Amino acid sequence: MTTESAPMKLLWLALAVLVVFSGLCTIFVSAVTAVQAWQEHAQAKWLEVTAHVDTCALRQNSSSPKRYYISCRLAYTVGAEQNIARVYSSNVPPPNVWQSPPNQIAPLEEWVGQHPPGTPILMRYNPAYHSKAVMASDYLPPLGGPHTPHNIKLLEVCAGSFLVLLALARITRPRSLGQMESSSIPINP
Repeated sequence: MTTESAPMKLLWLALAVLVVFSGLCTIFVSAVTAVQAWQEHAQAKWLEVTAHVDTCALRQNSSSPKRYYISCRLAYTVGAEQNIARVYSSNVPPPNVWQSPPNQIAPLEEWVGQHPPGTPILMRYNPAYHSKAVMASDYLPPLGGPHTPHNIKLLEVCAGSFLVLLALARITRPRSLGQMESSSIPINP
């Protein structure tokens, strides 16, 4: 091994580690996407019911005081059975904290303002377990609603980066590794 080829082999080894890592990430994202897509497909077949807002407020996160979220209590009736669903949004910072994009709390404040007590919201409930329900429309900001479209975009990025890194690793593979893989006879005796 020459001193010039040692750094190149080290760089190639680092590239190989990145290929393995991106491949594992792609597998993980594929599994999560498949599971969430199946759940959302099953939930799309659940029965619809109109729920009404009991309470809906913007609350400060107790574990991180600089984060806020929407907390809503929704009531709906299935037959003679009264059910309660609690829904929560993602956490966002207050407007006086630096953030990108700016003022992430504004859509949450607007959503809470548009949903006073008594506001109807369309829900889907599990026919086998009436107390299990998901929102069918008017999703909570900032990331409410089905996750599968976003998961597919992330899967495309992961798979694309894996393929690019794999191609780079294949192209830049040291000759000594290529020789060891293809033949046990040395090229230059």
